[in-house]
Amino acid sequence: MITTGKPLEGLQVLDFSTVYAGPICARMLADCGAEVVKVETPGIGDITRGPKGVSRIYAHFNAGKSSIAIDLKTDSGRAIARQLMSTVDVVVENYRPGVMKKFGLDYGAVKDEFPSLIYCSMSGFGQSGPFVDRAAYAPIAQASSGFDHAHMECQDEVQDRPHNSGIMVADILTGAYAFGAIQAAFLGRASHGRGDHIDVTMLESMLTLIPPQLQNAQLSDPAAARSYRPVAVKDGFVMVCIISGKNFKGLCKAMDRPDLMEDERFAQTNRTRNPQLLVAEIESWSASLTAQECEERLNSCGVPCSIYNSPADMLDHPQMKARGTFTEVQDDDGAYLIQNLPFQFAGVNLGSSDLVALLGQHTDEVLVNRLDMAEEQIVELRKVGAVA
Repeated sequence: MITTGKPLEGLQVLDFSTVYAGPICARMLADCGAEVVKVETPGIGDITRGPKGVSRIYAHFNAGKSSIAIDLKTDSGRAIARQLMSTVDVVVENYRPGVMKKFGLDYGAVKDEFPSLIYCSMSGFGQSGPFVDRAAYAPIAQASSGFDHAHMECQDEVQDRPHNSGIMVADILTGAYAFGAIQAAFLGRASHGRGDHIDVTMLESMLTLIPPQLQNAQLSDPAAARSYRPVAVKDGFVMVCIISGKNFKGLCKAMDRPDLMEDERFAQTNRTRNPQLLVAEIESWSASLTAQECEERLNSCGVPCSIYNSPADMLDHPQMKARGTFTEVQDDDGAYLIQNLPFQFAGVNLGSSDLVALLGQHTDEVLVNRLDMAEEQIVELRKVGAVA
C-alpha cells in the first residue's frame, strides 16, 4: 500500500549535465521526488534532443525535469546560474574538467558563498591527475579501464581486435554511483551541516566491474577466469550458471544424468577449468529442446538459467508488467515506454513522471518562482540573449 511521499521530496537540484551519465543521475533524483531544473543552451539544448527538439532517448534520461535555457557564455547568463545555485541543495554537472571554472561556476568559485551546496562533477578521468584534460565518452572509459580487455578474454572465439559491446555501460554506471554519492553527501550534510564536492569518474566506475580480473592481475599464477557460455538449444541459446554444488546437482537432475555427479572433470574444484566440456555435456541434452522447454526444465530443478531475451521482449515481459517497470510517455510521434528506477520502496510509488520538457519550457516559471524576477527583467534578458 502506497502511504508516504517520495523520499527526496523537497530536495532542489540544478542539472547542468548532458547526454547520458549526468542526466540519468539527475533523473533518478527526480524519480525519488527531487525538483530538478535542467540548464540547457538556448537554441541547442542537450544534444540528445535531436532535430525535433525532443527525442525518445532524451525523454528516457530527462523525464520529470523542468528546462531553463541559459547562455552561460554571457555575463547575465552566468549571473543567473549563480543565483539559481543559491536556491538549490545539489548541482550536477558532467562537463570536461575546467569548463565550469571557465564560467566561474565551479565548486571552488561557489563553495564559500554556498557552503551547504552539494556539488557533483562527473567526468571521464576525474578532476585531478595527469589525464584530467582528456575528453572521454563511455567507449573510451570502457577501453581505458581494462573492461573491454577482460570481456574479450571471456569469449570462446579468438578475436582479431579488442571487444567493445556498443552499450554505454560507463555512462549508466557512473550516473548510478553519482546518485548514490549524492545521497551520502546529503546525509553527511544533515549531520555536520556542510556541503561537499563529489568527483565521480567513468574510469574508476568501470574498474568496479572487474574485481576478479584486478585481483588475478596481481598474482604470479592467476586462477582461470570464470566465464559462462551460452548453451545451444533447438531454436537459439540459453544461459546456464552453475556456481554451487547445489546448482550442479539440479543440472544433473534436469538432464537425468546422475553419472555426472561422479565425473571428476566436473567436481567443484574442476568445473571452472572445464567449462567447454560441461557445455558439451549440457548440449548433448539441450540440443533437442526449445529454449522455453530447456528453461522450464532447468528452473523446475532450481538451476539458474534464462533464455536470451531481446530488448523488445522486455517491453512486454510478464515480470516487467507485474513489477510496473515502465512508464508511458507521449510526444508528437506517439506513446512509448521509459524505464522506471530499478528499485522499489514498499510505501511509495517511484514511477517516473511523464513530463518531457521542451527546451526552455520553464524558463519564465523558474526565473519568477526561484529568483522573484519581474516580467520586464525577463524580457530584457531575452533581448541580450542570456535566456530563451
